[in-house]
Amino acid sequence: MKKYIHIIISTVVLSLLSSCEKYLDITPKGYVIPQTVEDYERILNDISLTKMLSDGIEKLSDDYYDPSLVEGTDVMAVDYRLYFWLASPYSTPSDFQYYSYWNQLYNKIYQYNAVINGIDQASGATDQRRKIAKGRALVGRGICYYYLNNIYGQIPKSSGDHSALGVPLVVSNKLTDPLPPRSSTLATFDFIVKDLQEGIKLIPVSSLSNYQINQIGAYGWLARTYLMMKSYEKAGETAETALKLNSTLLDYNTQYEVREPTNAPSFYVPKAGAPIMTPQLNPENLHIIFYGYTRGMAFQQLATQTIQAFDPHDLRRMNIVPTYSADGSIANWDGRFSYMGALSYEYSAGPTTAEMYLILAESMARLQKFSEAIDQINTLRKNRIAQKYYQPLRHSTANSTMTYIFRERRTELLFKSVRWFDMRRLQNDPEFSFTAIHELANGKIIKLEPNSPRYTMSIPDRAVNNQITQNP
Repeated sequence: MKKYIHIIISTVVLSLLSSCEKYLDITPKGYVIPQTVEDYERILNDISLTKMLSDGIEKLSDDYYDPSLVEGTDVMAVDYRLYFWLASPYSTPSDFQYYSYWNQLYNKIYQYNAVINGIDQASGATDQRRKIAKGRALVGRGICYYYLNNIYGQIPKSSGDHSALGVPLVVSNKLTDPLPPRSSTLATFDFIVKDLQEGIKLIPVSSLSNYQINQIGAYGWLARTYLMMKSYEKAGETAETALKLNSTLLDYNTQYEVREPTNAPSFYVPKAGAPIMTPQLNPENLHIIFYGYTRGMAFQQLATQTIQAFDPHDLRRMNIVPTYSADGSIANWDGRFSYMGALSYEYSAGPTTAEMYLILAESMARLQKFSEAIDQINTLRKNRIAQKYYQPLRHSTANSTMTYIFRERRTELLFKSVRWFDMRRLQNDPEFSFTAIHELANGKIIKLEPNSPRYTMSIPDRAVNNQITQNP
């Protein structure tokens, strides 16, 4: 038995794109069949499983601004097609390999299925380790389907709309098994919930590192899932469960201080002597995942509306800095801001305690508990606004309270794989739908209207067959 287990990812990529009848139709070379619990644990500890996504869903979101794009030029480039909300943004073999969520996430599902289907027969170790490994794999598979369904799943018109198509629910890791047809979006969500709930029963409450999934992190993913299902009461209950296990919020007043450069807005940097909160050190992170490149959206520019969402005294401005700023000096500032990932250039896109407060707040507001919702928002903001200027928010109208919540989600969860999903969730909301925009450097606006089919990404053409129909 080799020391490391080799799951041949490239084989999965090729077959998902080219096979019309099979999930996998190419026999992998160098494949080692795992036999022991330790073998399966090595699969789960593969660093690639922490790198869930390319950053394309952030470039679809209205938080992103790209001044380099000119309408009508370089139209086949991935960034162009994402920014203009065009169908089929990924069109070349390189795009499929490095950017396509379909390929990336089904690769990981294959690994998780190998554990789920094989761990019970594995030799060695204890039953407890065997259960934990299976639980981690169930949660991991649920996370993958969470992203797949929210990227490729058609948006239901109502809570009972089973005509909206989700994604194929692959549960086998046998190379010769056919790829099943698309499930409905609602059935896919139910599958995700089932995986997460079953996994939670098998894994410990906490772990040595939040790179390794535990119950607290899994509850975070479950709360995210219920929110996307618009099951607001369950989302709030699940977020509250997570907060009972970890309610830690960093007081940004103890972490960051203001810089006031000449001829530019102030921004925030770590206080002298304060440790930079890397993902592993940050106690707010319930589960750590990254984009394919751990710097994610660092250095990318922000949309005007996103910049305007930040209060002038919001210490979360540590995440946005005037473009071209360094050590408090400004050279040729163009009035734009860039994302700097809390100055560490490395940040997690997984659920956090702050996000649980926001989910709980929205749940309460959706259930007409507006004062309680504002309390949750104030708990968060007290740890985010400069102490000298902090004033608690107060409920006045249902609309204003929901506006507070959406604004807090936008600033707190900036570039953490949430905004595009919020846009999808709200695009057919009878009260809170809106027209999203992308700005061009020449002042022109690209619009994405409510109910547009472009809120659902196209399935790679070579994966479409008689059983798997393309999105509109």
